[in-house]
Amino acid sequence: MSDEPSIHPAAGHKGRKRRRRPPPRVSRADFERAALRHLERYPSSVAGLRAVLERRAQRSFAHHGEGLNEAEAIIPDVVERMQAYGFLDDRRYGEALIRRLRARGNSLRRIAIRLHERGVASDVREALLADAGEAVAELEAARTYARRRRFGVHRRPDRYATADAGEDRDAEQDCRRRELASLARAGFAF
Repeated sequence: MSDEPSIHPAAGHKGRKRRRRPPPRVSRADFERAALRHLERYPSSVAGLRAVLERRAQRSFAHHGEGLNEAEAIIPDVVERMQAYGFLDDRRYGEALIRRLRARGNSLRRIAIRLHERGVASDVREALLADAGEAVAELEAARTYARRRRFGVHRRPDRYATADAGEDRDAEQDCRRRELASLARAGFAF
């Protein structure tokens, strides 16, 4: 064992520990900057941005011990302002999310759950799901899902091949049952 002090690689320059800057105190200007910075980087729903700002207020309160009541008044104003500027729109966010999830082969049920998780308002969510709820689109999403998971005609030919024809038929039926169960768990109707 050597007498040299061990320096952790993430410790910073020349072995000094890096200190995190304390969070800024709650202010309208800081929350607006944080909201703009967040919306530049990530698409967000109204509820998503509100959650980001609330976490920022909690970190500030934990460090400074004040400002939580002030933040409760500032956050709705900042969110309304971002909506007025056009930076925040649940409908546009929901449409983009639906396009992305449909391209990956997600069912309408799974999309509804994801929209709910992301905080899209229920009236907007229902309108978006009505627009996206065509039977043709659902069938195409199921095909995409089957292609991604290599089900049915997309399955490798040697996947369940055995020497005996009787065992081969049983393996094929078992495989088909598992694939249909997977489609059902993904939210597709029979």
